[in-house]
Amino acid sequence: MGLLLEFEGKKVFQKAGIPLLPGKVARTLEEALSAADELGYPVVVKGQILHGGRGKAGLIKVVKDKKELEKVTPKILKGTIKDMKVQNVLIEKAAKIVNELYISTMFDTYSREIIFIMSTEGGVDIEAIAEETPDKVHKERFTIDFDFKPKHAEDLAKSIGFKGNELKQLSDILVKMWEAMHSMDLQLVEINPLAVLDGGKVIALDSKVIIDDNAIYRHPLYQEFMKDRIPDDPLEDKAASFDVAFVRLDGDIGIIGNGAGLVMGTVDLIAEFGGRPANFLDVGGGASTERVLNALSIVKAVGEEGEPIDVLLVNIFGGITRCDDVANAVIEVRDKLGLEMPFVVRLVGTKQKEGVAILDKAGMNAFTEMEPAVKRAVEIAKAKK
Repeated sequence: MGLLLEFEGKKVFQKAGIPLLPGKVARTLEEALSAADELGYPVVVKGQILHGGRGKAGLIKVVKDKKELEKVTPKILKGTIKDMKVQNVLIEKAAKIVNELYISTMFDTYSREIIFIMSTEGGVDIEAIAEETPDKVHKERFTIDFDFKPKHAEDLAKSIGFKGNELKQLSDILVKMWEAMHSMDLQLVEINPLAVLDGGKVIALDSKVIIDDNAIYRHPLYQEFMKDRIPDDPLEDKAASFDVAFVRLDGDIGIIGNGAGLVMGTVDLIAEFGGRPANFLDVGGGASTERVLNALSIVKAVGEEGEPIDVLLVNIFGGITRCDDVANAVIEVRDKLGLEMPFVVRLVGTKQKEGVAILDKAGMNAFTEMEPAVKRAVEIAKAKK
């Protein structure tokens, strides 16, 4: 499962105590009409799909009355992005927005840290903001066992200029995000935008949440999500059968890693260096030949079905998994699948020097540090344009 739909993420927010606009989920026009009548017009109709770019695809619309709702809802319910189908629609009460922010927190598997990322430029592509105006993006790292208190949240809120009652509200949300990361087994919580409404209330307008698939058994809520999902992307279903977390993106740099936080960090760093990630793929624990084969077969299909993959970036934190075994697995699978695109592989952990030597001998770009590996992948992709 991994990545949640917006309304699923908002159920997580609701459980965590993060403030939201009133909303209801609908799978038919009749349910949407009933929801809008209950909430009161104007409302926002938001197609639920595991893909970015919903606004550009016409899957988010503000409607002022029943007539408009009857016109746009059937179109949104039939909407697709890259062969992925809209699951249902979220009907939310429209609100007057004064300001939009970006806030997120993610778990970095490699460093065992939780990272907060914040910006006063919300509602837009945070990667573009980080590249064009990095001074507008504030990052703070905390060890996973850090005793995170309201005072630390207040310092974060002050760092992006919040004051008074709005400072208190944002601080409270940051504390709840921290607590949810731990208590609800989350890998990523992103709110973009976090809105300040007319009147000063601070609420989450959107949600992007990645859960730890290994912890689904502990959370009845996540099991409910799985039961209610409508199959959409065949590749996602295939990935689920392999027990790997996969999300299709719009880019030319294929990505494979182990650990949702590590993969999300890789995706973000690629964008920060001006690259375009083609997918999110977390192979989970270990990197056996079988798991690498399954993962690479999925990324290969991404390039065959859409924009070609110009370079494949493999980012593995070995831990107890030997890096020389991982290196041999990558080479074996590359040859077995007949993959001709360049590989950039970053290995860190047990036997990493031996792993790098094996990859070098096979003509792959091999690294032990993440940043130079990502830079190299972006360079290769750009050189092919």
